[in-house]
Amino acid sequence: MTESFDESTLEHVTEIFKALSDANRIRIMHLLSQGDCSVGHIAHTLNLSQSNVSHQLRTLKQAHLVKSNRSGQSMIYALDDTHVTTLLDQAIHHATHKA
Repeated sequence: MTESFDESTLEHVTEIFKALSDANRIRIMHLLSQGDCSVGHIAHTLNLSQSNVSHQLRTLKQAHLVKSNRSGQSMIYALDDTHVTTLLDQAIHHATHKA
């Protein structure tokens, strides 16, 4: 039995997969799965420019894959919820699974 869904849900799912279609965004999400990070920490750890990281985080945030909280003068980023962690883990498992 196939479950149908509305146009809004379809658009959101499409937005999620588009956001996940960039290697640097996957790298950022994998890093965030290990703990919350500032833009500077992400940039340093992944050897990316801060402007590139900010751009990628904006895309991930618009897709509701990451969230941010202010800590002093820094913005701290985290995966949005456990669904995002599961989605990332499943994608990595699928990519590394040997048939």
